[in-house]
Amino acid sequence: MLDWDRVKLRANNDGEFIIHARMWNSVIRLNHGRSKTRIDVANGSITDIAPWRGGGPADLSISAPETDWQSLLAKVPKPFYQDLYPASLHHEFEINGNSENYCAYYPAIRRLVEILREVNNG
Repeated sequence: MLDWDRVKLRANNDGEFIIHARMWNSVIRLNHGRSKTRIDVANGSITDIAPWRGGGPADLSISAPETDWQSLLAKVPKPFYQDLYPASLHHEFEINGNSENYCAYYPAIRRLVEILREVNNG
């Protein structure tokens, strides 16, 4: 799907992500089509991004068909794909897990999606 090393590097050097992710500890599972990716966040930094090997819970799971991910990560997204929240209301994105974690760190999640978009179109 993406160059995950670039995603990690960009996020950990992005001022906006750093501010919004401070004190965030989370295991995030991205389900993109048939593929799954694990993103580990510790103390506001992404420490690892790797294929999800199964087993163990995630604090947050974001799932959608591959075509919806492509629309979300398009250089100029269509309406309701500009942000994860409206994409979850109007398209097939599903967000599951700890709602307090999701709400408290939504600005960091939103910025991470923007970084995914930048890397996808980079």
